[in-house]
Amino acid sequence: MQTCFDLVWLAAERTPDHLAIVDDQSDRQLTYSQLIDEIEAVAVGLQQRGVKPGDRIATVLPSLFDHVIVLLALQRLIAVPALINFRLKPEEIAQLIELGELTGAVILANENMAAVLKEALPEGAPLLSVGGAAGPAENYAQCRGDRSSLGTAPIPDREDEAFIFYTSGTTGLPKGVVLAQKTVEHRILWISTQAGYRYGTHNVSLGFMPLSHAIGYFGVLLLTLAHNGTYHVMSAFNPVAANDAVENLGVNYLFAVPQLLFAMTKAPNYDPAKMKSLELVLHGGAEISGDLLDQIGAEWPCQIRHIYGTTETMNSLYHPNPVGHPLRLRPGFYSRIRIIEVGGTPDQIVGVGQEGELIIDANVDTIFSSYLNRPDATAEALRDGWYYSGDVCLKHENGDVDLIGRVDDMIRSGGENIHPSEVEPTLESHPAIKEVSLIGIPDPKWGEMVVACLTAVDSDWVVEAAELDTFMKESTVADFKRPKAYVFMNALPRNAANKILRRELREIAVNTQAGDGDWDFVTV
Repeated sequence: MQTCFDLVWLAAERTPDHLAIVDDQSDRQLTYSQLIDEIEAVAVGLQQRGVKPGDRIATVLPSLFDHVIVLLALQRLIAVPALINFRLKPEEIAQLIELGELTGAVILANENMAAVLKEALPEGAPLLSVGGAAGPAENYAQCRGDRSSLGTAPIPDREDEAFIFYTSGTTGLPKGVVLAQKTVEHRILWISTQAGYRYGTHNVSLGFMPLSHAIGYFGVLLLTLAHNGTYHVMSAFNPVAANDAVENLGVNYLFAVPQLLFAMTKAPNYDPAKMKSLELVLHGGAEISGDLLDQIGAEWPCQIRHIYGTTETMNSLYHPNPVGHPLRLRPGFYSRIRIIEVGGTPDQIVGVGQEGELIIDANVDTIFSSYLNRPDATAEALRDGWYYSGDVCLKHENGDVDLIGRVDDMIRSGGENIHPSEVEPTLESHPAIKEVSLIGIPDPKWGEMVVACLTAVDSDWVVEAAELDTFMKESTVADFKRPKAYVFMNALPRNAANKILRRELREIAVNTQAGDGDWDFVTV
């Protein structure tokens, strides 16, 4: 078993003079041997401030060069990074620190953030800020020391905590997902078996996925460094800069959520010729449109792979050729799945052609250990040796599945099950519509009424509900799935991870229907 630091150290032993990491905000760039020097210098500084093995230390940072160093320095000490979305409010971050019993934090230079977190942390806990001192937070640049005082790296147990990542939190505060040391190697090796990623210094990646996301950390950063590639930092995603970086840096590997790939294709400087260096592009973390898949499949000279996973599992399903099959997935290495009746037991397996909940074998080494200090949530998700994903899949005879939607998002109307993903793409294809979220609200006739909450491309373009209803009647969507009402809004509510908050939309729709909302509720 290798820790994250071990994997990078081994890479440095193999190719000490190869370029490991390049900053996008300065002229900093490090070879592998220089990277190890920098990691250990910062590790000494953290150790001098009281950080020891097993300590949970929050990192509340964008995908900065310094964030990479801090994460690996904590791993050098066998401390446990808790990677918190820096876009959360200070009060939310403080709650996560208290609930998770975190004992230190590294943040951006923000005096208000520092003051709030100082109160949440234990007395005397290390609090560092990147970009200069900020109130009670010490300047991170001073967190350095003599490597000779560090000693040999501790050897952790397989089951020891290695990381805490956080779920997106669409129904409240994000849950801390605890990953054991045993998960580390397996969370990158599957990219070779499922996606064909090859070892070697030819690998050049662009790090525009957040490091606080499992894709950004394991699927891009650690994968690249463990395989002796070169990782180019992109501190904040910019589609224009991303297109130029792919062309100018010779990037051959990308792994991102579909929204970022879509933004690249819509940027004013987009040109398929800029993508000529790409060899492998993975997408996951959200649903992708068939049109986008068709476009990049035709214009990008690379292998495209659809990857399904969660923060809890990393990877459970994939498709080696998703173009033309945006919902189709199949088990891969480290994968053992079942499709069961929603709310059922592992033995209540659905038949071919039926929909059910996806459950995943929880005994493989990629799976999380627990939700941090949340035994209730852990017991709900991990049952009888299986992880209950909450995702609904349609089972095919050959073992493939179609990813349909979320159990919690499913609308039960008139005795039928309706998944938002079956309706939303059709509505979004209307030229006046910018984005749509389908929800169900209580209704005495239907059980749940299907309601479409939507925004228009142009705020001055008035879209009539009757026009949309006619549009849906002329589509291939079954009549019982059509919205019975529309809520026209300026924007859909989202969380810090940019996911639509359907629970909040339901409350808005119910209030609007009762005449208490700010938007128009129109039945058809």
